[in-house]
Amino acid sequence: MNDFDKEWEDFDNNDDSSTNNLDLDKLEFVVKKNLIYIALILILSGIGAFLYIRWTPRIFEAKTLNQVKLTSSSQEFAEKFGITSSSLEEGKLESEMALITSGVTYNRIIDSLIDLSVDYHSVGDVRDSELFGNSVPFKLSYPSGKQPGLTNQRFFIQFTDQGKNYTIKYKIGEDEFTVYGASGKQIILGGTPLIISSKSVTLDNNQYSFKFNSRSEIISFLRKNLSVMIFDPRAKTIQISFTAGNQQKAVAILEAINKAYSQLSREGKALVYERALDYLYSQVDITKDSLNKLENQMRALSYSKDLSAYMEAGPIVDNIQQLEKSLNELKNEKKKYQKLRGFLEADSSIVYIQAYATILTDGSITSSLDELAKLETEALRIKESYTTNTIASNSKLELYKKLRFEVAESIKFAEQFLNENINDLQKEITKLRSVFFQNIGGDPDLKKIEKRVAIYTNISDLLTNKMIEVSMAQASTIESSTVINAPYASKIPILPKKFVSIAISIAIGIFLSIILILINYLMMDKISSLKHLERRTTMPILGLIPKYIKEEMQVSKLVVSSDPKSTMSEAFRSIRTNLDFMVTENENGEVKNKETKVISVTSTISGEGKTFVASNLAGIIAMSDKKVVMVDLDLRKPKVHLAMGGSNTIGASSILVGQNTIEECLQETEVPTLKYISAGPIPPNPSELILSSNFSRFLQQLKDEFDVIMLDSPPIGLVTDGMIVMRHVDNPIYVVRADYSKQSFIDNANNLYKSGKFKNISIILNSVPDRRSYGGYGYGYGSMSYSAYGYGYGYTYGYDSDLSEEDMEYFDEVKKPFWKKIFRKS
Repeated sequence: MNDFDKEWEDFDNNDDSSTNNLDLDKLEFVVKKNLIYIALILILSGIGAFLYIRWTPRIFEAKTLNQVKLTSSSQEFAEKFGITSSSLEEGKLESEMALITSGVTYNRIIDSLIDLSVDYHSVGDVRDSELFGNSVPFKLSYPSGKQPGLTNQRFFIQFTDQGKNYTIKYKIGEDEFTVYGASGKQIILGGTPLIISSKSVTLDNNQYSFKFNSRSEIISFLRKNLSVMIFDPRAKTIQISFTAGNQQKAVAILEAINKAYSQLSREGKALVYERALDYLYSQVDITKDSLNKLENQMRALSYSKDLSAYMEAGPIVDNIQQLEKSLNELKNEKKKYQKLRGFLEADSSIVYIQAYATILTDGSITSSLDELAKLETEALRIKESYTTNTIASNSKLELYKKLRFEVAESIKFAEQFLNENINDLQKEITKLRSVFFQNIGGDPDLKKIEKRVAIYTNISDLLTNKMIEVSMAQASTIESSTVINAPYASKIPILPKKFVSIAISIAIGIFLSIILILINYLMMDKISSLKHLERRTTMPILGLIPKYIKEEMQVSKLVVSSDPKSTMSEAFRSIRTNLDFMVTENENGEVKNKETKVISVTSTISGEGKTFVASNLAGIIAMSDKKVVMVDLDLRKPKVHLAMGGSNTIGASSILVGQNTIEECLQETEVPTLKYISAGPIPPNPSELILSSNFSRFLQQLKDEFDVIMLDSPPIGLVTDGMIVMRHVDNPIYVVRADYSKQSFIDNANNLYKSGKFKNISIILNSVPDRRSYGGYGYGYGSMSYSAYGYGYGYTYGYDSDLSEEDMEYFDEVKKPFWKKIFRKS
């Protein structure tokens, strides 16, 4: 590998040529460049916030605070009556919140607490405002008791004649309808009669709208705008809030929600007490039935107990047995009287009755029945003898009825007498039995029954007491919640939030501005200013060349000779002075004194202005009374003869091949001490010509005759010729163009500088707009008055045959992730 190959390899290895820092100068430039767009974004964001605040309907929020008792109705009932059970779980705030947001609450609100069947709005130019309650200037009434079925349909109403007449307009699909009516008069709307009455005479200048809501729409509205949250779990408080388009409406609905919640919680408790009472009543009835059965068992046991086993008890048993015998006889006698009375009441035959009476022990009743029989016989005889009623027959009949009644009464009296005797005997028997069982230690069967009777009696008393307590608790039932803060809505709407909207718009504007800056920063991969160049390279910067704005040039020109006092000329003088301060050493490392200085001007690609810089730098040096020759070594795409206004029939290529001499190829310029040699005919092998020994002899001959040799070299980023030329010069100059040369080009120059192969290499920033000026390089000549010259070069610039497609892509910046775009490698 020869020295040139090593130099090219060093040039190709540019991994260590970039910095690892954020380019603040580039960022500052991007920000300044886009200030107008940033301001426009912020203004548009502000306009957006204004329109949002202006057009968004106002939303008001009402809030209330309730304190809840965390016990269920069942648990409260159990605690009140001393019932404990692990199955009674403590009520939760969440269950109360679920009750508030349940469909039961919504239905209660709709059915009986507030009318939400119609929405009213005042139609405005910018936005509509919702009306509610007293703020609604008209009233709707329904003669049929039924509202029109056109739900979810807006009706626009316009009053005229101080509210006396009105016009309603609405639209169904593509069809528009208009209804005219008078205040207080019936109209037909959607097939349903409707009366609209105005409340004010100042309605003519305003337009209103109303909309009928279905039940499902109202429930959806309540569910959407109702919010319940736990405010303080330790204090057992929940906050209920509701949002609506009208402040009064939000408060009214929240009051209805509080009322519905209070009613439902109270009804839930009352239902528990009602069910408890039903249960207690049923148990009392069961207990009474059981007591009655036990009492009957005791009575039956008392009367039917066989005392023959207790004969040894003595006279008490005999007395009880005698009394029981008498009791049975009385009961049998009583049954006879009852049967006889039944015959009389059934109007049976007196003969049959008289026969049955013979078994009675009471002779007076038997005698009365005999007499009654005689009267009945006499009455029948008279009735058969006379066809019509007579006084005698009637008298007999009346006597018969009277005697029959008296007999019946006598039988009743006899029954009562028997009942009294029976009761007396039963009491006496009970006493004797009690004495008897006391003497023998009591009846075991009776004791069991008495024990059960005592238990049921206690249960009955307990149930009765509980019934009284539950009834009193039911009468004193209260709600499970207490309203701590009554419903209240601020006059300031919660939406739109002005300050939040403005803050969001500013944040969006800033965010979009940052995105804009970031995109421009990442897309801007070109050198833009002196500070940018200084941050990208450590090479000596000879100076800056301002934009040439005097005229637009299609090719480079020598301009310093025509306007030597211009800022452009001063810029080249500054570069000439800086070149004089650069120390030039010979091959032995000794400083050269008063020897011919060889300068080459190159760039990475064509179009960066190397020919313009070389020709004008040569011209400004020549204007300092030095003999200067400029040689066009860009043998593939020569341009120097165009800049100097000469021809290119012969030149450097013909000298290197030995066809012409230097004297034959020298051409004159506008500056007497400046001559140039054009490139000559384009050869097929430019690199070989420059590598030949003829090139060294060619330079030596020029050194013998001229003070300064200015070489216009080919772009080193496209061909190798420029690298070859740079090995033969004292001051290599690298040209980059502002807003044209990519940052990677500076990395290439840095590689050349860091390699140490090219001493005294320096760089010039060309075509700098006046806004970026010279920084510390100002000359005091006021602002620049020259603009950019149009080079019109493409990247390849005629060098397609020497570089492959991959070599040409090498100098284009490879796409990288954005973080590598911001923080470049060092």
